[in-house]
Amino acid sequence: MKSLAASFLLFLLALTVFDAGFRVDPGQLAVVSSPITGTRNNIGPGMHLKWPLLDRVQRVPLRVLLQPELRYSSRDGRELVQSPWVLARVSDAARYANASGTNPGVPRDRLATALQSSAVPALREQTFAQTLADRGQTVWANTAVADAAAREVGLVIEDRGVASVDMPADSASAKTIQSGMRAIQDEVVARARVDAQAQLKAATAQADSERIQMLATARKSADARRAEGDLEAARIYAEVAAEDPSSAAFDRAAMAYRRARLAGKPVSLDDPAFQALRYQH
Repeated sequence: MKSLAASFLLFLLALTVFDAGFRVDPGQLAVVSSPITGTRNNIGPGMHLKWPLLDRVQRVPLRVLLQPELRYSSRDGRELVQSPWVLARVSDAARYANASGTNPGVPRDRLATALQSSAVPALREQTFAQTLADRGQTVWANTAVADAAAREVGLVIEDRGVASVDMPADSASAKTIQSGMRAIQDEVVARARVDAQAQLKAATAQADSERIQMLATARKSADARRAEGDLEAARIYAEVAAEDPSSAAFDRAAMAYRRARLAGKPVSLDDPAFQALRYQH
């Protein structure tokens, strides 16, 4: 029983020692809420002590980037969305932790509400072209409103700008433009397909013409070589026939006999064409 109690006390002591300190990383601030010492705010990086099992530690980033969206209609009827942004430093970690603890989007929404009231009325008086040329100057014409909204959530704005000006994808203007772009793309694709088919036909016709020309050239060359071969064979045969007429006559008769048999014609050695064979036989 005593060993069990000692083990429990050692466990409780180890847990107390382990929970007596906390670390804040670079780029962070911490807030310690204590029922004994109250609230300690804006604790910087490093190792720190707290009451174990009693104090609650909340860490927040030292700097945050907020990017709300402003939706409105321009003077010429375009539905637009601007994306202003602010880079802010956390000046009151406790206030920022309370604002963003349950919903991290609260600081962004507070800034969006402030800009909606201060900038959107002036933006609605601009045309789409004027808004593009404006480059966000109208959004930040009254910085005091945005600064006040930032202070409410424990921030100090250090830098600001506008990321983009565009039309929301679900707006009628965007759908009309997208439909027109798709029609143009379809026309371009159809024209390109027709051109490609025409080029393919032209290439095929040229290839066929070249093939026919190559075959004709090859056939002409073959005919010429065959004629040369026939002439050479006739010359050799004439020379042989001059030297031995009887052998030449026998060869002619044997050739005629073979051709007749191959052609399926009736063959008789009484035929004058086969006289040389008859005598030889």
